[in-house]
Amino acid sequence: MSSDAENASQLSSERRTKNCRASSWWPLFESLPEKIRIIADEAFKLFERDPGHPSLCDHPLHDNKRGRHRNGSRAVYVTKQYRAIYVIDGDTNVWYWIGTHNDYENFTGRK
Repeated sequence: MSSDAENASQLSSERRTKNCRASSWWPLFESLPEKIRIIADEAFKLFERDPGHPSLCDHPLHDNKRGRHRNGSRAVYVTKQYRAIYVIDGDTNVWYWIGTHNDYENFTGRK
C-alpha cells in the first residue's frame, strides 16, 4: 500500500504535463483586474514548474448536480480571493475557468 506522500508525488508528476488555456478561460481572465491577471500568470507559471507547490492548494472538485464544472476538475488558489479550475484531458491540463472565490462557489455548486 502506498503512502500519502507517494500518492501526492505521483499526482504531482502526472500534472507535470502540457498545460493550455481553453477559449472559455480568456474572457474570464481579461475581465479580472490587471493586478490579479499578473498574479494569475505567476500562479500558472508556478504550476508549470511545481504543480504540487503548497501555495497553490491544488484540490479536486467534488462532482455534484448543482455545479457547472467538468467532472474530474481540480482547483488552485490564485490568491486568497481568486481561484482557477482545470481538468486533466489525456496528457494536458486544460484550464477553463478563473474568477473570484464567490463566483467559484457558485460555479462549483457549493453555494
